[in-house]
Amino acid sequence: MERRVITVDWHSVLRDLLRNIWVIICAAVIGVLGSYVVSHAVYRPEYTSAATVIVNSAEGKSNAVASLTMSGEIAVVYAEVFVQPTMQKIVCEHLGRETFDGRIGARVNSGTNIMELSVTASNPEIAYRELRAILEVYPQITDNLYSNGVVSVLRAASVPKGPSNWMTSSSVIKILVISVGLATVAVAGLSVLRDTVKGERDFTQQIDAKLLGVIPHERKRLGLRDVLLRRKKGILLTESAFTSLRFSENFNKIDSKLEYMRRTKGDRVFMVTSTAENEGKSTVSSNLAISLAIKGNRVALVDLDGKKPALYKIFEQEPDDEYELGNMLAGKTDKKYQFRRYKKLKLFLALNTKPHKEYQEWIENGSVEALLRAFRKNVDFVIVDTAPVLVDGSVTSIAKLCDATIMVVRANGVYVSVINDTILTLRNAGTKLAGCILNDVYDEFSLFNQMGTDESGYARYSKYGYGHYGRYGKYSKYGKYGSYGKYGSYGKYGSYGKYGGYGKYGGYGKYGGYGKVAPPDDEPETKAAAPEAAFAEAQGKVPPTEPPQEKKTQDGGGT
Repeated sequence: MERRVITVDWHSVLRDLLRNIWVIICAAVIGVLGSYVVSHAVYRPEYTSAATVIVNSAEGKSNAVASLTMSGEIAVVYAEVFVQPTMQKIVCEHLGRETFDGRIGARVNSGTNIMELSVTASNPEIAYRELRAILEVYPQITDNLYSNGVVSVLRAASVPKGPSNWMTSSSVIKILVISVGLATVAVAGLSVLRDTVKGERDFTQQIDAKLLGVIPHERKRLGLRDVLLRRKKGILLTESAFTSLRFSENFNKIDSKLEYMRRTKGDRVFMVTSTAENEGKSTVSSNLAISLAIKGNRVALVDLDGKKPALYKIFEQEPDDEYELGNMLAGKTDKKYQFRRYKKLKLFLALNTKPHKEYQEWIENGSVEALLRAFRKNVDFVIVDTAPVLVDGSVTSIAKLCDATIMVVRANGVYVSVINDTILTLRNAGTKLAGCILNDVYDEFSLFNQMGTDESGYARYSKYGYGHYGRYGKYSKYGKYGSYGKYGSYGKYGSYGKYGGYGKYGGYGKYGGYGKVAPPDDEPETKAAAPEAAFAEAQGKVPPTEPPQEKKTQDGGGT
């Protein structure tokens, strides 16, 4: 593998900042409270008495500019004299004290002859008396320097009413800004340095496996009711109104590779897994099955996740013991098990709606192997969704029963070292790793356009590609109103539409050749049966049989 090059993925950084916004808020609160606590722990109140004086020169009154210049120079000299120890000694003699308890400050305003005098002490009365003494005794020193200098008091000294070193609103704001800035930089820096797969280049450099494809980030369209009820909603290719073209096209490219593996190597059963949870393996496996079925393949989607089955949520299926795969594998069903059929596609669903702890036992007694062997004989593809490798130890046992394994890797998710360890675990278990699918990848950021490259290395979504107005864009012939649009040949009423050759009553429809035998009229369209031979073989009642050859009709479908 190539040496890792640290890349900055702005989407990952922004997501990490949003995920860790509570860290930034806590840092701001801790910064302010910490300053408050520290200031009180070592706090010693100080009081400052201030006065404003103006220094003039007795000479040169006929020339105002020269007089102001001379006065400014005298004021600078006076400011230096006021802070000397000699001034403190004279003030102590004037007040009859042995020590000067305060701290003298003198500052001349730039370009003027105005001077700010102050005395800071631990007691407000001391600060006031010492400042007044300074204004009374200063001629004893200044007269020896400039006999023509005149000091006039513009603002007399006053007794301070509160500490001068207390935290002000401006200091609180400064501490707040500094704390937020430091926390933001820390989170962003950790995001950049974290050893995760942030994009295709990182995958090629760091992951010891083949990249089958890249799935771009697709935003979930949740309604207000879904948000309020915290309802999870899957992203499916059949929801064409809610999925983008590039999302479906990338699945088509991956499906083409699976079809090639089937033609060249005879691989039919593909297990889809991931390293950890929340990497999108169930969504990927669902759309892989749908995409293959859309192309005319007969596909079985099997949920063998014994920990947290999620396919039924993605397909919005209600729990039903008749369709519970775990009950069939456990032999708890009296009637023949019926596989759910998804819409009008040749996609058969074997789902679980609750966890089952007996999966390892079913693997050992051959029930799972018999089920997969039955599907292998009767469908073109079997997509097996399992638990993550780090969550369930039985995943490697299921992988041995499949022809190949596909691992889903979510961008900016699991650490690279953990992913490579998972790949090594699968290989050491004797499984065949077809490759990985990089999921939830954002487009690379550029100043004027959202650009990027896919796994082939070619630029995508450019001006003349799949952009908003490009060749395949919103208003092109493949767009909303194009030949494949809402009312096109594949639209609602087209040859493949609701009432077309493959529609509700077509050859593959609800009552077609692959539908459920004599179903009741009110049965939902998603609960049609799979071929009975597959179920019978899974139960061990009949020996394996090859499916009958389908006749090709004029429209390309089977009868």
